[in-house]
Amino acid sequence: MSDPEDRLFDSDDDDLATFTFQGAAAARDGDQDEPRPFDLADVPASVEAEDALPQSQIFESLFMTQDGARSTGRTWEQTKVQPINLSALARTFKKGDKAAAINLLHRRSLLRFDNDLCYDNEDQMLLWDASNHFLDFCLIVGGSIGLHALLPNKLVDHTFSIALNLCLPSRLFCPKFGKLGFDPTGCMMAIGTGPACQFWLAFCPQENLDDLDIANNVPLLSERQHGDTRLSSSHFRMAVMFMAYALSRIPNLPIYVMHHYGTDDDLSAWRIKDVSNIYSQATWDLRLTDLQELNNIIASDWEQWVADAPRSWKKDGWLLSRTPVAITCRYGQNQPIATATDQAQVLEAKNWHAERSYSNIRYISVAIATDVSCLRVKRWEEVPNEDIILQHGVVYDSPDPDVREEVDLDLLPHRDPHTTRENNVYEENGRRIPRLHGKSRRNTRPCGLLVNLETISELFSSYIPDHPDAATDEDAYAGEHTSTPSVSVYPQAFLRTMGHIQCDAVLPHFAPFISDIRRATSRRPRVVDLDDDQPLPDEYDVFGESLDGTQGVPPVVIPSACQFYNELSHRIRPSAALHVRVDR
Repeated sequence: MSDPEDRLFDSDDDDLATFTFQGAAAARDGDQDEPRPFDLADVPASVEAEDALPQSQIFESLFMTQDGARSTGRTWEQTKVQPINLSALARTFKKGDKAAAINLLHRRSLLRFDNDLCYDNEDQMLLWDASNHFLDFCLIVGGSIGLHALLPNKLVDHTFSIALNLCLPSRLFCPKFGKLGFDPTGCMMAIGTGPACQFWLAFCPQENLDDLDIANNVPLLSERQHGDTRLSSSHFRMAVMFMAYALSRIPNLPIYVMHHYGTDDDLSAWRIKDVSNIYSQATWDLRLTDLQELNNIIASDWEQWVADAPRSWKKDGWLLSRTPVAITCRYGQNQPIATATDQAQVLEAKNWHAERSYSNIRYISVAIATDVSCLRVKRWEEVPNEDIILQHGVVYDSPDPDVREEVDLDLLPHRDPHTTRENNVYEENGRRIPRLHGKSRRNTRPCGLLVNLETISELFSSYIPDHPDAATDEDAYAGEHTSTPSVSVYPQAFLRTMGHIQCDAVLPHFAPFISDIRRATSRRPRVVDLDDDQPLPDEYDVFGESLDGTQGVPPVVIPSACQFYNELSHRIRPSAALHVRVDR
């Protein structure tokens, strides 16, 4: 390394030995006139784009607007579209016919499926399965000052350890879905990573933390474009100094701070490593007792630490109006959940309970992936009624406990005589009990499911055919989407009418289940006796009417969005965090 390069890393202007870039051309919106750390893994805001340029614009820029250029033949848009069957491409691939493959690039092709390669979704020899569910994403937001989102719901855990890292000033907060309760612009500080998990310290506006109504009114991350989430250089140094102060108060840690607020009111006049050894190593390993003590120190000392800070630190008002709150973001791709057996569900519930104390958590955002598979079988075999009764006991004709009735299997044939479809029955907890088992060859491969983009919007109609009332369910969109759901389509390959979709609402078929969860978990309004001389509770008006609505509090479960995509999308990248969402 040359001498100038050595001086770059020994510079007094940066405590983290990272490159900084200055200049009006490189500045992001909202940045102050100061050096900023630059992470080569990040895409600069100046070249970010929500979507690719239209192909027509690219084509025009390349070929049609060149100075003095004239068209010497047909353009690509003028080329005739010719259909080609999928079987033809398969033969070309198997033969290794490179010349034929190259010739295909000289014409515009419309890919078609051969009739013998497709099955109609109404085919009665298809075995459908949607019993496997996975946790794709989990965002936990603390509800009070401190590190509650990081703390497990345990008093003692000799295996617990967390690596605290305060050297990540350039890391962006990138989740595109979920509920934070505040705008993350300029207030997110990465503080480490765990197994498939990221740890953040958010400097949340105090009013959003104190007033639940203000937090609830903040749009979901998927509904709003926010600015750069990173702390400015000066705010980052303030945050590091507070964390160094808090860690120095833990006797088990060899961390010291000689000057709590540096040696000068000017944040750029001194280096952190000159007043503390917090940067003597990249990470600090904290045990459970250390993390619990750090949480208590943050909660008890933040207000006084801010009050004693230099006046210049509080000049812009940021430090006075913010409160540190922990956030965890986990990309748990393909982690099975909601297992079928009762014993496994009890164990899974205990694991969720032990993961953290939810009394200090404000929002939990999850993405649940359901694996829908389809297999063509050779024949169906009836499951004996005796086996079903022996395993499940009582069976019902509906999953809805309000309308279902007990079924006598001997009086209910396995198939409907008119439609030849299976007559469904359900167990006590509402799960469907298969009455027919499909038999297929061992080497039979599952079908590749294709979504018809021309008719997919009909799936999001609020009319629910299988609902007991066969009508529109009031909780289909939970009041979050008062307009028609917006469906974005993404054709696969050259199929044009087949591909992936994204929607800003969940399937209305889930509405009855969401309603059941809400009714079971939401707080009911208190019953008020107007003849009583006692004063009315704060949440009631002078007429005894609830001010919070029929449930007393906002909905516990808020459906956000859904998407359909091929399983291959899970295989091309190591983590769901690396999948870039394209909004149209």
